[in-house]
Amino acid sequence: MEKYAVSNKLPAKKITILARRRTRIQKDKNLAKLREQTRKKILHKKKHGFKKPEAFIMQYIKAERDHKRIERRFQHSRQFAAELPQTPVLLIMRHRTRKVASKFIQKVLEELQLESMHTTVFAKANDKIAAKLPIIEPYVIWGTPSIHTVRDLIFKKGKLMVNGKLEAIQSNTMIEEAFGDLGVVCTEDIVHELFTGGENFDKINMRLKPFHMKAPRDGWKKKLNKSYENGGEYGNRGNAIDELIDRCM
Repeated sequence: MEKYAVSNKLPAKKITILARRRTRIQKDKNLAKLREQTRKKILHKKKHGFKKPEAFIMQYIKAERDHKRIERRFQHSRQFAAELPQTPVLLIMRHRTRKVASKFIQKVLEELQLESMHTTVFAKANDKIAAKLPIIEPYVIWGTPSIHTVRDLIFKKGKLMVNGKLEAIQSNTMIEEAFGDLGVVCTEDIVHELFTGGENFDKINMRLKPFHMKAPRDGWKKKLNKSYENGGEYGNRGNAIDELIDRCM
């Protein structure tokens, strides 16, 4: 019977990718530890420091600026919602501003799990997301990912909660334990559901943790506070999202 047994091991090429990923994960852990130490030092200074009045004024100005931007779009546009491409799924990345002055905009970002810089998520291209994108537009980049990009994100950045701990996806066994009730037992099943916006898209997307990307390895090439269609970075970039995600891996 052994010769008919189906191995649970991934193909050799995929094992190599996962092995490299484990090395990269360890490096990232060391870097994260260093960043956490730096963050604590900064927080300590902020806690015991004095915040200048100018800081409060600037925060108010930024919030007002965002509210007026949304108001202008609502008043002067026949269609407030964003025009979405003919695709079942979008990929959205938060690319700027660690702290948003407007509580309303911050709330929308949190609803989409875009709580920190370079966080990236999948979302169904529907009326709901079309209404939210204009609100958060200056803070995000979105587009239509290829199946290659979807696969790369799962293999290189995919993470799940396992026994209360955040763990990188490293085997099909791990996937089957997390998604077996949905009939999803391997990475390609996840890729298919996310790419096509399948019937289990929402459940899979909810169980997967947001992808934490890095800043582009060669830096941002254009202005972050200017739209892509006007020569900047934010907003819809269609299929060009693939090139950006590759630079942020």
